[in-house]
Amino acid sequence: MRTTEFEELKQLLVDKGDINEIRFKNCIQKNTIFVRDGVYALSSKKLNSLIRIAEMQKYYQCNPVRFIKDFFNIELLDAQAWIIQQAWTCPNVLLVCSRGFGKSTLIDIMLMAKDMLFNNYWCYIASGSGSQAEQTFTTLEQLANDNIDTFMGSTGIVFKNEIEIKNAAGDGFSHSSNGFSYSTYNGSFTQTLNSNIDKKRGKRGSVVFDECGFLSEEMMNVYGAFAIVNKSFKSGTDGNGNSIDAVRLKTLPKEIPNQLFYISSASSVGTKFHEFFREFSKKMFMGDKRYFVAMITCEIPLRPTIHGKLMNPLYEKSVIDNELRTNPEKAWREYYCRFTTDAGSDAIIKRSVITRNEEIRKPLLYNDTGNKKFVICYDPARSRDNSVILVCEIYEFKQVDGSVDIRMRIVNCINLIDVGKKIKSPMRTPEQIDYLKQIILDYNGGADGYENIIGVYIDAGSGGGGVNIADYLMPDWTDKKGIIHRGLIDKEYSADYANKFPNAVNKIHLMAPAAYKSEMYEAMIELMSQDKISFTASYDNKDYLTVFDIDNELIEKEREKILSQLKNEHVDENEFERRLNDALSDIQSVKVKKIKLDWADKIALSNIDALKEELVNIIRKKRDSGKDSFELAPEKANKLHDDRAYTAALASYALMTERRKNIVHRKNPTPINLTELLPIRKGKRFSMFKN
Repeated sequence: MRTTEFEELKQLLVDKGDINEIRFKNCIQKNTIFVRDGVYALSSKKLNSLIRIAEMQKYYQCNPVRFIKDFFNIELLDAQAWIIQQAWTCPNVLLVCSRGFGKSTLIDIMLMAKDMLFNNYWCYIASGSGSQAEQTFTTLEQLANDNIDTFMGSTGIVFKNEIEIKNAAGDGFSHSSNGFSYSTYNGSFTQTLNSNIDKKRGKRGSVVFDECGFLSEEMMNVYGAFAIVNKSFKSGTDGNGNSIDAVRLKTLPKEIPNQLFYISSASSVGTKFHEFFREFSKKMFMGDKRYFVAMITCEIPLRPTIHGKLMNPLYEKSVIDNELRTNPEKAWREYYCRFTTDAGSDAIIKRSVITRNEEIRKPLLYNDTGNKKFVICYDPARSRDNSVILVCEIYEFKQVDGSVDIRMRIVNCINLIDVGKKIKSPMRTPEQIDYLKQIILDYNGGADGYENIIGVYIDAGSGGGGVNIADYLMPDWTDKKGIIHRGLIDKEYSADYANKFPNAVNKIHLMAPAAYKSEMYEAMIELMSQDKISFTASYDNKDYLTVFDIDNELIEKEREKILSQLKNEHVDENEFERRLNDALSDIQSVKVKKIKLDWADKIALSNIDALKEELVNIIRKKRDSGKDSFELAPEKANKLHDDRAYTAALASYALMTERRKNIVHRKNPTPINLTELLPIRKGKRFSMFKN
């Protein structure tokens, strides 16, 4: 189309007085419209409609906040609208946001807008675990299905209609075990990435690092390399058949660059995320438009505004106050965006190790099946420290080679606090003993002789009075229902009382810190580095957990069908393996469900998070005797307790003991007859009839 014709069309649109056309006026450029030669010429009506769509797309590409309002009917907070406008085409975006601000939801909205407005916009969502990335993807899916309660009247169905449906039975959102994904009709797609870095090298596109405050440096470097390609580079020929050189390349429209989004709450100062925060901030302050950094503290969610008008808070101030009492380090990071200091390189347990072994699961408050095995660890205190009970499940894990490995998952953490006192101090000792007895009954599940309790490990240090507490567990006792239960004893530590209490079961293990503390912490360091201990995922103060279950039966059933089909085609081994993996990756084998949490679940999750905080602040101090000491870093000694970390060391020692039993008591297969005991070498045979 000639320039004069384009100007006439522009004037026609403006003269019509339609408000939408007036908005487009400032975005219309004097571009040349190229129409590819075809069998049939385009009518002027068809051409005008295409130009109108192009002008509309051009306007909304420059005004993403308006697009979100007009098409998705989502009214963003002023802070959210500012972030989207600033980060729309910026190659390097870093957001340090308070929990509850909706940073993941904000990125999902931005991805939906980009997928509709730009062709071939490829994006990957990465996180410390596949489940975290899939949770961000699930939020996007809920937006598309208008299932977000806070967005009343949203019209995400507009975006859903653009999703390419490859399976007649599906809705375009793929939930395979290799990652969640979707693609749109204009060539854009989004896919989640898990922590298996080696299998994801070589991809290209934009990357969203969600909750990346404690991601490993290797993961951020490998996935960050996805965005190194310059999308504006072009080669080949233009519409007239001329080669595209440097001069002609400048006349072509610029593509939106591949982007890196680093989104998280604040982390510690020794992380890669903090390093990026410092570097990106410096470059943004110097005027480099390739970098954008935003820090949103809890003051914004507590006083949100839309078009300058004050709205209701996103959450109550009491939520922050409770977190400050339970886990102050985490509260300062996640609500006030303060980068905290932990033990850093001196820490015996790295935060990345804990993140790697986190699982999205509900705490276990009792023996739900009646046949699970538990270890109960108790660090008593009366006035100064926390009095903590940690419950861990010991289970058998079947490995790929068929062997059985003994592992442990932390299922509950209880702080015995007297909530009736003004100063929240531990319960009275008799009340703690009654609570411990009830915990033992809950996790034993009614088994005779406490068979489901592998052991009750109690700190025998003089400060907490663990030895005295164990004395009260020796005699038989009656619970609140009037049922009589056998007592518990450590027959090695309390050998003098074994004859006095013959009915007591040998399940107590009194652990003197002077003799066992170094060994317990060494066991914890080794087992956690080998990924033998798992934690619950970080709790975000919601009333539910989003869990992703893989349907292994469906995968196995589909696998058999695919194998039978490929065998009939007689393909080579490499092609066979490739096609099998591709077919398995398309199976919708992951189901998403929400699990509601009650008050006890929330307290347990908060206490386990506090346990993690204590672990990353424990350091080793060398001693000439060879038994090193383990204690809080000096700068944290007056701010944190170490009681939860100590119970984790007790549990690690218990796991190490069970693993040793599994090795020592492993039975070798006995030979059936003498020929198997003494194998006979068979001689070669020759036939006289053989030529």
